[in-house]
Amino acid sequence: MRHGGAAAIALSTVLIAGCTPGEEETFHGRSVTWAPCHDEEDLTLLTGLGGDRDWLRALECGTLTVPLDHDDPDGRTLDLAVARHPAEGGTDRGQGSLVLNYGGPGASGVDALNTPRFGEDVREAYDLVSFDPRGVGASEGFACGDRYALDRALSSAGAADPLGTDAEDMRLLDDAARDYAESCEEAVGEDFLAHLGTVEVVQDLDVLRDALGEDTLDFVGYSYGTRVGALYTGTFPESTGAMVLDSPVLLDGSGIDAALGRANAFRDTWHMFTEHCTATEPGCPLTDPGTAIGITEQVIADLQNAPLVAEDGVAINGDMFSLLLTLALPRDEDWDDLAALFTALHEGDEADAREGLGTLYEEVFGSYRDRGPAPPEPGADHVDAQAARTAISCADRRDPTDVWDYRDAARVADDVAPLLGPDPVWDQLPCAHWTGTEQVPDDVSFEDAPPAVVVGTLGDPSTPYAWAEDLHRDMPGSSLVTYTGAGHTLYGEGRNTCVEEAVDAYVLEDRLPRDGLSCDPGR
Repeated sequence: MRHGGAAAIALSTVLIAGCTPGEEETFHGRSVTWAPCHDEEDLTLLTGLGGDRDWLRALECGTLTVPLDHDDPDGRTLDLAVARHPAEGGTDRGQGSLVLNYGGPGASGVDALNTPRFGEDVREAYDLVSFDPRGVGASEGFACGDRYALDRALSSAGAADPLGTDAEDMRLLDDAARDYAESCEEAVGEDFLAHLGTVEVVQDLDVLRDALGEDTLDFVGYSYGTRVGALYTGTFPESTGAMVLDSPVLLDGSGIDAALGRANAFRDTWHMFTEHCTATEPGCPLTDPGTAIGITEQVIADLQNAPLVAEDGVAINGDMFSLLLTLALPRDEDWDDLAALFTALHEGDEADAREGLGTLYEEVFGSYRDRGPAPPEPGADHVDAQAARTAISCADRRDPTDVWDYRDAARVADDVAPLLGPDPVWDQLPCAHWTGTEQVPDDVSFEDAPPAVVVGTLGDPSTPYAWAEDLHRDMPGSSLVTYTGAGHTLYGEGRNTCVEEAVDAYVLEDRLPRDGLSCDPGR
């Protein structure tokens, strides 16, 4: 809790877009009523899945009421789900609340808080608080749109090879995307969809700050959460305390821009992995950048034709191997095993390949493979449980409405990162038909904001390092901490001592890291 005082609260009142004195009295000045998140049945279930019983038992949950439209405080309201892990050092040593947004968009912050995070010093000093943003999880989460219908249209149109798509193919895709968007509008209403964007989430976050009794907001945002934190800083600079933005996303631009950025990031991280494989694995088949993609595509095709059963009994076909590859790239601690697996698969060593596939599967998925119901069978009519991700992404951005713009971008993405393919672009297509929203402004100013810490990773396959550099440049006085390995989100995971110590000192002691600090793997 920093930079505080009554003046900060008064100024934040003025800064709330469209706010009136009545709104401040209605939604600020409240508190959250806390109760245990989990009963004994929940604790038994979650600890059976590897959860930490003491951590889970300490978690407290509550709700926070906010207006659907902050410009219409007398209209419909939403109850947001909030959770906290009280400071382990007790109130005498406490520094207030550290609010977390784990990213997504569309990810439940309440569920994410079930997993311990941060080192002992931070956990002793802070109440760790997270929430389900509006439209997510227990905060009026929803499902809409038939994702399989969209996938079927992509398959029928041959969208995996965007070079071959013609006018009839694009008509099929456009119709499926329109149907998806219209289905969501029918399911939850145009007004609800119009108020799911980050502009509204930032207003909610300030109501939460006040409800927690904090003069200023101390915040850690990961991935999409960096957009939330950055926009909060620009909107409420006098109410901003410690601000950590880890793995920044694109703050403005279209969904196509974001998808092409991801393609470039994936390509760069893939090159880092092949260099690692060449340097550390005898017999690595990926030594020649000119043939590495073709060799990998052949491995995928071979597994699709003849799946291998891993040591733990899981059948791995080409599609599953592609998924494992995509999920393992952000974890450089898995690269030795991934490199050995490529060697075994390329050399036809079935025993080592089965062992390697089982090891990689366990490293990537762990016990998560046993959680939750099985997904619907392809071809079944169903709604998309991940629709909030699409809705929030579409709400935030100014997206093209011409389907051919997506086709052109899909060609570029497929050329840049063929192992990832054009799917990240096609995933944006429903946004071409989305309802009007209050989008993230292009001209967010950070001139009056306190110094923030931006954490970027050179080998981040989801959010390119250049976006961290861009955000650092946009935020005067901020410090950029660079991890030279691979990963997507880092701080608080205990993966790199250099990053942990530098950011902990900022969060706990207000000591800004040296700008340009570079942290190598193993430090």
